[in-house]
Amino acid sequence: MARELWEGRSALGGRFRLAGSDQTAVWFTVIGVAPDIKHDDIDPDDRPFSAAYVPYRFQQTFSTGLVVRVEGEPYAIVPSVREAVRASDSTLPLSAIRSMEDVRRIGFWQYGLFGWIFGVTGLVGLLLAAVGVYGVLSYAVAQRTAEIGVRMALGAAHRQVLQLIVGHGLLLAGIGVAAGLVIAPLGTWFGRSLFYEVSPFDPATFAAVSVFLIAVAALASYVPARRATRVDPVQALRGE
Repeated sequence: MARELWEGRSALGGRFRLAGSDQTAVWFTVIGVAPDIKHDDIDPDDRPFSAAYVPYRFQQTFSTGLVVRVEGEPYAIVPSVREAVRASDSTLPLSAIRSMEDVRRIGFWQYGLFGWIFGVTGLVGLLLAAVGVYGVLSYAVAQRTAEIGVRMALGAAHRQVLQLIVGHGLLLAGIGVAAGLVIAPLGTWFGRSLFYEVSPFDPATFAAVSVFLIAVAALASYVPARRATRVDPVQALRGE
């Protein structure tokens, strides 16, 4: 409101007029400017609307709340607050007493639930992907036992064979990871409405998952390749 009515100028001391419930216009003087808040919704796309805090006498409500700022445990001062309210007006009831942390937790519970669901689902998906990558690559390397035997029979060193097999596995894993990095942002973009103050594009997460899967691919290629290089080339060819 301060930006809209007093753009480029200080709103302090400014005056504005509002119509009350009886449609009578009342003039108010600005004595302070509050920062923008999300009043009714926490939708990331929701923009703050113009609003002003006015005296209770001007616009009375049935659910007026009292906010008390304290140090330490919030609920420890509840008896004192009750006594202060009772001393002011013994007919006023106090109900729904909560700390702001409890209000925040209750208001955000669905986002926390979605976070846990997505987190567990993502972890399970990552483990399944790791098991799948390891199984496929280790099986593919095991199928090349005869080829490894031929290479070593022809004089290839263990290090050269390992570099060849692991390099091929990393190439396949790199292609898969690159494809995933192209597709993954599309999925997070469609689900962005469920995020609150969290970007759907998290480079650190994408990089960590990519490095993890590539490391799994390297391990899946290295272990069976190293096992195959320890087999006598004659036995490897005879077994084939």
